[in-house]
Amino acid sequence: MELASLLTFVDLLFPLGGIGVTAGMLIRRVSTEEAAELPPPSLAEMAATVVALLATAVGPNILVVALTPGMPEMPALSKFALVPSVVVLLGLLVISKLSNWPRLWNRIWTGIWVGAAATGTLDAVRLTGFSLGFMPGNMPRMFGVLILDTMAQGPSMLSDIVGYIYHYWAGACFGLTLALLLGKTRWWAGVIWALIIEVGMMTTPPMVVAMDTGYFGSKTGPGLFIVSLTAHIVYGIFLGLLAQKYVSHKGNLFRLVLSMRRWQGTAISNAKTTG
Repeated sequence: MELASLLTFVDLLFPLGGIGVTAGMLIRRVSTEEAAELPPPSLAEMAATVVALLATAVGPNILVVALTPGMPEMPALSKFALVPSVVVLLGLLVISKLSNWPRLWNRIWTGIWVGAAATGTLDAVRLTGFSLGFMPGNMPRMFGVLILDTMAQGPSMLSDIVGYIYHYWAGACFGLTLALLLGKTRWWAGVIWALIIEVGMMTTPPMVVAMDTGYFGSKTGPGLFIVSLTAHIVYGIFLGLLAQKYVSHKGNLFRLVLSMRRWQGTAISNAKTTG
């Protein structure tokens, strides 16, 4: 089959947009100053970071839950879990700006857009593999009919758009998780994170059950795993490059917690001394 017969306008629009943003933001000149080192976070900022991580986990994982036998389906999970999680994250973005938490604001905003943009590079590999017959299906198209509950009617332009929005939001959530957990880090951390995502994808119900691929594509031959692995490595490279360039502040989550505890301990000690 020819590529044009396999792919729709929507299949091309989202990846081209993501690739365009990725290329433009990598070329764009930014300050070369060393990553900023902010004071230890407040308890409120750390609590907001934890809430952000929990909300971020909803996006990619509702699909796993929905395709697990006996669990709620995508329409209900989208309405009662996905949409509220997006609202929470947007609310935290506003709160972090109003509360003067530049570290958290930057990590939420940067994590979202770099994750979504890098998903376009993943799709360049994924759609090539799909067009060559190595992928058992076009996953964003499946996402769309699952969310809209139109499996019987089949895909439409609307369901494709909804599926791609969900697909790119899942990519954004992965980028946000990286930013919240690690802060300013080296590009290769994105590759390691992408490999972890790949293992999850190859061993959970969306691929193993819904696509009936078996673990790591054991039922379909090596082509699926090779394409998927390559796509995620490419995603990880560009996610890491963008995050390294645009996440502004040092300090992984573990380090921030320790620094906050040390700062609080010092403050208490000083208060007792002066008292």
